[in-house]
Amino acid sequence: MSRPRVVVLGGGMAGLVTAWELTRGDWRERLESVTVHQRGHRLGGKGASSRGPFDRIEEHGLHVLLGYYDATFRVLREVYAELDRPTTDPGCPLATWRDALVPSGDVGLADWDGQQWGHFVTRFSVLDTLPGEPGAEDRPLRPVEVVTRSVQLLWDFHRSMTPGTGGVSLSGSPQPPAADLPALVRGAGLTALAAVLEALERAARLAADTRLSSSTVDALSGVLSAWRDGARAVVTSDDAARRTWTLVDLVVTNLLGMLADGLLSGRDWSEVDDLDYREWLSRHGAATETLESAIVRGMYDLTFAYEGGDRSRPRFAAGLGLQLAARMLFDSKGSIFWRMQAGMGEVVFAPLYEALARRGVRFEFFHRLDRLTLGPGPTVEGIHLTRQADLADGRDRYDPLVEVDGLPCWPDRPLRDQLHGDPGPGAESHTWPGPAAGRRTLRAGEDFDVAVLAVSLGMVPHVADELVRTMEPWARMVEHVGTVATRAAQLWLRPSEADLGWDGPSGVTLSGFGATFDTWASMPHLLPRESWPGDDTGPRSLAYLCSALPEADSAKGEQGVADALRGFLDREVGALWPGATTPNGFRWELLVDQYVRANVDPSDRYVQSLPGSGRHRLAPGGTGVTNLAVAGDWTACGLDAGCLEAATRSGVLAARAVLSGAVHGGGPP
Repeated sequence: MSRPRVVVLGGGMAGLVTAWELTRGDWRERLESVTVHQRGHRLGGKGASSRGPFDRIEEHGLHVLLGYYDATFRVLREVYAELDRPTTDPGCPLATWRDALVPSGDVGLADWDGQQWGHFVTRFSVLDTLPGEPGAEDRPLRPVEVVTRSVQLLWDFHRSMTPGTGGVSLSGSPQPPAADLPALVRGAGLTALAAVLEALERAARLAADTRLSSSTVDALSGVLSAWRDGARAVVTSDDAARRTWTLVDLVVTNLLGMLADGLLSGRDWSEVDDLDYREWLSRHGAATETLESAIVRGMYDLTFAYEGGDRSRPRFAAGLGLQLAARMLFDSKGSIFWRMQAGMGEVVFAPLYEALARRGVRFEFFHRLDRLTLGPGPTVEGIHLTRQADLADGRDRYDPLVEVDGLPCWPDRPLRDQLHGDPGPGAESHTWPGPAAGRRTLRAGEDFDVAVLAVSLGMVPHVADELVRTMEPWARMVEHVGTVATRAAQLWLRPSEADLGWDGPSGVTLSGFGATFDTWASMPHLLPRESWPGDDTGPRSLAYLCSALPEADSAKGEQGVADALRGFLDREVGALWPGATTPNGFRWELLVDQYVRANVDPSDRYVQSLPGSGRHRLAPGGTGVTNLAVAGDWTACGLDAGCLEAATRSGVLAARAVLSGAVHGGGPP
């Protein structure tokens, strides 16, 4: 059999990682070609960014990498090493992955006391390794680590609530300082818990590598239950004590629930995914204050976990909630958050594009996927595309990047000097009206042998409708795996954050705030990458805002987001920036510029993790179609969450399916 020709349909993270994994080493000994088809002029999908007026970075929303994103960091470390910018592009300001990604450990949460909003910032201990080390992405999180890091988490959180400690973590070790834990609890007014924490530590040190013994489970359940019977009285009006107690209750409830449901004795996280996380916590005795706390609310906000974008319908699979919380708090390397030192397009997707192009991957920009058609087998018989623009005479490829102060970036519009004509606005949208430069159909066996569908889940009913109509697993996936529209805003402001009245550290990401834009990130570190005037007219602070977008507001588009932003600034933001408001509302003279997005296009909708939906996800190599793999954060990849890490893991699995012959063109593999 001849070497397969692979087409990747979609240039988001999953599609690009698929291409990366396919083209390792002497890849042409295995494959004849790898081609990526992408509508419009940019790569990145929901993570695409570009440069607008004053070279301002314009994102789809707020993006940070978490310290447990081992697959993502592994790929990025390989990409930057292969580019070797210190040698090949010494003028590039982000020469290595350590230049491009910087630890940011501050975690902010907003708190409602019944009358007004407050906020607090904490910093948790993390592992003292770097993310993306070889083999890290395949290492499971052991129950013993969940227990020991739970105890360490309590220590860290209490320190952040104690004046003079600054929330600085004690160490990167997962083992807590045993002598200090009882003092911690007594100092927080939780004397009854000291014995519990000591028992937890002893049990954790004696636990097996992969599961807790039945005797340990019984002992832990007994001592935790005994504490829970009398611990409610420690809730006080003091904010620090109340927040500490809420975290203690959350951690202990998680442990009790995991013990009761067998999750620390060998059962899989997914065993409880039919329940909403809050519902699961309630079943296992969590206090009402815990269920309504900033910590739990922030988890839902960061994952846009509101069905239909409706904040009255919080829905998030319990097993996945436990897994993500454990990963974030107990498996982060170097920092919980890692911040990009430019736009996501420049830190992630421009380097990936450059490295893949050097390997020989071909990119077909301005090719909109219209639909797949099926043949016997079933197989993908035809891939139907619209050419949105033709290359100018004498060009055999489109070069998509421009340089801003030596950094390869994506422009905010097509580079017309490389094209015949102008595809016009909206070429990155599914509803782009044209005019089309022509139609193109790729035929199986003639133009390709294997296809990888790497579009967003929201696009599947539009481009793979025949599969949805004729194949039950596809229909169930589309019906049960939910998506939600999101809204985002970026604000460039003249005063510094301190002058706006923010009393926390710069660079914090804060969630759990309000009902309009529930998450805010302090981003002034990006201003030097932009080209604003250096006088008093330029910005000194930069804020990113995001939240789920209610379906009822989706039709209003960007004007609706702009209207919501105006109301948010006039009525809500004063709780964060008291210096930015007056009794009459926001001080609009402080605003230099703004950028808003309504992510309502099918490609831009966020993939949710609704209770009971995980079982309906398709595996990257399990499509039921002989010559088709799928890749995206909507697939069954071991991390059923809408995030960059899930997309990366899915791309790895899709490439493995192709290379192993599980997905193949033609006869039996």
